Amino acid sequence: MKLHFFNPFHAEETEQLLTFYVGEDFAMSPTADNKLNIFNGIPIRCTVFPRNPTLLPWVSLPASFRKVHYVQHSARAANGSGGLDGMLLGNLAVALNFTAETMDASDGQEYGYRLKNDTFVGSLGDLLQYRTDVSFNVRFMKYYDTHGIEFLHPIYSDQLCILSPKSLEIPQWLAIFLCFHPYVWTSFVVVGFAGGYCWYLLKRWTLRKVSRYRQHFLKGDRAQYTVLSIEMWLVLLGASSTYLPVRMIERTLLVAFLIANVIISGTFQGTLTTAFSTKSYYKDLNTLAALDKSELPIGTSSRSLLDIFGNDSLNPLYQSLKGKLRILNESARHRAAFQRDVCCIERHSDVHLIINTEYIRPNGQPMLHVVDECPRVYSLAYIVRKGWPFAPLFNAAIYRFVESGLCMKWYKDTETALILQKRIRQLREQEEEPALRKLTMIDMQTSFYIMGLGMLISFSVFIVETFVGRDLKCNQL
Repeated sequence: MKLHFFNPFHAEETEQLLTFYVGEDFAMSPTADNKLNIFNGIPIRCTVFPRNPTLLPWVSLPASFRKVHYVQHSARAANGSGGLDGMLLGNLAVALNFTAETMDASDGQEYGYRLKNDTFVGSLGDLLQYRTDVSFNVRFMKYYDTHGIEFLHPIYSDQLCILSPKSLEIPQWLAIFLCFHPYVWTSFVVVGFAGGYCWYLLKRWTLRKVSRYRQHFLKGDRAQYTVLSIEMWLVLLGASSTYLPVRMIERTLLVAFLIANVIISGTFQGTLTTAFSTKSYYKDLNTLAALDKSELPIGTSSRSLLDIFGNDSLNPLYQSLKGKLRILNESARHRAAFQRDVCCIERHSDVHLIINTEYIRPNGQPMLHVVDECPRVYSLAYIVRKGWPFAPLFNAAIYRFVESGLCMKWYKDTETALILQKRIRQLREQEEEPALRKLTMIDMQTSFYIMGLGMLISFSVFIVETFVGRDLKCNQL
């Protein structure tokens, strides 16, 4: 079977009509490969601008990563661009045999948007004004206030998430109070008072039997409820009690609380050791409701992200969060990490790399936190002018790269190389703290504060009782 294709890019008219033999040329042979490279090296204008981590200049890539053969091969065809967008551009140029003429956005506005006078800026404006053919920075597939563009085949889908400042470290003196949930502390206090009240009821019951059978009163039979509660607290804390019961029913109650003392004291000591030896942090913002209650504004430098919570959403939470959106003339991400007075918007797939390469402390702790609830999910693709005649050819090639898994491989390889480079640099610049360390007096300072506070209160009560007792004695005289 014989097929004929017209290729207008060959200079010689005799070579513009290509003949394919199905049995021969469509097999994996060099003949078919040469005939399918139909662009014949013609230049195609591509707008690219640096964006970490999807498009990086050659010098920004780790040195070890630049030595990989396929990275060098794609970067050479993409004029020195790396990352997912750069590698895809380079491999498309090789696969379709065109020359990539890369240029930055003419006005430096990167993705671009529509102005109030209905003109467009950035790479979007360059595309609509015929200064470029393809914008090779992957972007969200949504409406950009114009019907003059269309999207190529989607590369991948991604969530649009909120990054909040990472919660601060809990001070050492406060850590022991926050090592248990407030419900646990409440239960511990209630158990002590409830145990004292049970002991008091048992004594009242035994006193009736003593009076009925005219038995002798024993030590502690007439003890008050407050005294018994204190005694029960002593038992729970592992101290000795001055009112040891002699009656079997009271001893049974005391044995139960002695067993509880073993469990509570062991758990308490283990948790305190963990609180002293490890660093703990306040709770992060993990829901959009918690983000709304925090009253932190949400900053972004891209006007196209202002619809993250929808334009006409009936959800009151989304309406409240939409009112917190702010356009910043600086990096919202940098401000959220260092000034901690704003949140920012990022793609979920980029967050891991961004935090681990740009916003991580020397001890390995991140400076930003990803809110678990992400309000939007988008597909991402490149844009061309509507009706661009080469779009079907680009779509077919991109489809093959996506379905073969190469796009995700290029992204993951770049991400891993950048994270390893950053971590190795940190290890060389500063030694890490040892995983195990000795407890010092600074770790135990809270116990001395509590002891000092108790002694101060006791001394104050002693002074008050001394003067009150003296006044009562004088009045009696």
